Amino acid sequence: MLDVVRWNKPKKPALADLQKLLQAEGLEYELYSDSPGTKYGRHKHPFDDFIVIVSGKMKIITDSQEWLMKPGDRLNLPANTAHSAEVVGREEVQYLSAAK
Repeated sequence: MLDVVRWNKPKKPALADLQKLLQAEGLEYELYSDSPGTKYGRHKHPFDDFIVIVSGKMKIITDSQEWLMKPGDRLNLPANTAHSAEVVGREEVQYLSAAK
């Protein structure tokens, strides 16, 4: 199910904390970083994709919604969901991406 889980704790998340959350679910992940202004055109994956923002901001757009993702926010994207993404602001974005 398409879902966004917002980071609602007062303290910014640490990379290790976010990694532990994915590991606890048995998910293997990769750490990626993109420069300001980076854009990914509309595409889809044949697997469930889980994206967790570590630092910076990323806008993610599906046919039905748009989200501005900030540190600690997580997007659960079902397989074959068309989406695009764009790094927002002047800071590079770092994010964990896991597939299932």
